[in-house]
Amino acid sequence: MKIDIIIPCYNAEKWIEKSIKSALSQTYKSIQVIVIDNESSDNSYKVIQEVHGRHPEIIIGTVPNIYPYGWTEPVEKALSLCNGDYFTILGADDYIDPEYIEKIVKIISKAPDKIKILQSPLIGIDSDKGITLEEIKHSYNSLGQFKQMLFEKCPVTTPTVVYKRELHDSGILRWDSETCSGAADYDLYFNIADNGIFIYPYPKWIGYYYRWHSDQATWGMHKQTTKYDLLIKQKWMEKWKEQI
Repeated sequence: MKIDIIIPCYNAEKWIEKSIKSALSQTYKSIQVIVIDNESSDNSYKVIQEVHGRHPEIIIGTVPNIYPYGWTEPVEKALSLCNGDYFTILGADDYIDPEYIEKIVKIISKAPDKIKILQSPLIGIDSDKGITLEEIKHSYNSLGQFKQMLFEKCPVTTPTVVYKRELHDSGILRWDSETCSGAADYDLYFNIADNGIFIYPYPKWIGYYYRWHSDQATWGMHKQTTKYDLLIKQKWMEKWKEQI
């Protein structure tokens, strides 16, 4: 089983090297690391090139930043350059334990026909204060319960999600950043559920560190006047009105 680790980068010069090194340090070796810069205005791409000079096995590239607060462009570019069985999207400001991918493969291998998408808990890191925060995770037992939870909040730890590549190739995985901006992931999870696909919630933390800091896209989205999350809920409430 080959796993692609996609790292989309935008203005992460302070953290991108650690993110890449954590991907390269995996104990599971059937991986490909793809780093795509999303037209950063800082020195992120210079750092990426320097790391690539020491590790030429990495695939690197750049794409225009068309949709702020999202990662559609770099992820789609990365997927055009790799061909793993599964892929995951590692934040340029985040990092993972060395056994992270190995644990993912062990989980999926227990039920490869059932687990097409996997999520797991993450541990937050407050970079501004230099402290480790609490574990964040979600729990549900059925697709129906997951659908109900979607209207309350996003029940997915987005950075930890692992996708089967064939779901993208078949057109199910698409990030509608043009309509949903940085909330495209939230809309994606509705679409995944609409296609009858269960996002398996592994209950134990397996090695993802999520970095909270003042410059991350999350805070930019909160400042937007358009409430994309409400628009997404309204869209799917109308579509699923006979189901819920």
